Amino acid sequence: MKKMILSMALVLVTSSVVFAEEPPTATAKESNAGNITVGARITTLGVGPEISLGLSDYFSTRVAMHWGSFDIDGETDDVEYDLEFELISGLATIEWFPWAGGFHIDAGLLANGNNFSGEGKPTATGTFTFNDVTYDATEAGTVKAEVDYDSVAPYVGVGWDKPINNDGDITIFANLGVVFQGTPDVSITTSGTLANDPDFQADVAAERKEIEDDLDNYEMYPVIALGLTYRF
Repeated sequence: MKKMILSMALVLVTSSVVFAEEPPTATAKESNAGNITVGARITTLGVGPEISLGLSDYFSTRVAMHWGSFDIDGETDDVEYDLEFELISGLATIEWFPWAGGFHIDAGLLANGNNFSGEGKPTATGTFTFNDVTYDATEAGTVKAEVDYDSVAPYVGVGWDKPINNDGDITIFANLGVVFQGTPDVSITTSGTLANDPDFQADVAAERKEIEDDLDNYEMYPVIALGLTYRF
């Protein structure tokens, strides 16, 4: 997590240089009210399209969609998991441009479908350990884990928009923010011969609690975004 915070800080400093304000051109002085832009972004939430509407020189609204997935290895003290991190979300924000320039402060909501899902891996000897109790793989069966977060989550951030052509209709942008995604909701299901055994289920519940405790430090999800837009 410390490395993530340092990386975000580096992006913030770098972006402040790259997107430094230039003297306004005749095009930049035109009112932003009613301007529509469409674009594409790559972010820590995934990749996808976006559309924005200028409300005035000081405010605009933006809607973006994100998709993506990748495989990761996760583990607790007892069990290793093969997991897929699926990214699917929609972000709607209001942007405030305090100096009617490229810098803006954003606030909004994320429709959050991001989740982890996968299976536990037995040891080389064909066993699982839950709550320090070892079970044969036939007793545990297939061990599936799923992790979900709040379906709607607040977002705050800052950003920079900078025209890259003379007409000012093509813009590069960078955003840095955070989603407050809440505490994780973890479920573990098994299919073995002890699936309905109370003692076994108590040990599985302890494993589920351990996963939740491991993920409690990630209630805030960092969002870094880069992209291009075109203004009509």
